[in-house]
Amino acid sequence: MVRILKDIRVVELGTYITGPAAGLHLADLGADVIKVERPGTGDPFRAFKGGLYSPHYQT
Repeated sequence: MVRILKDIRVVELGTYITGPAAGLHLADLGADVIKVERPGTGDPFRAFKGGLYSPHYQT
């Protein structure tokens, strides 16, 4: 796989699906992605609908 973003650093501050998904795609393309989450709670979508790792988050 060609890592076209290998010299790029991204700070990902998003929550709920689209922000983290974009960060994942940028990482797949080679970017160094730093995900920043809310202290103490993390990404609110991770435990959506009461689970430790919701099906939505895992997808």
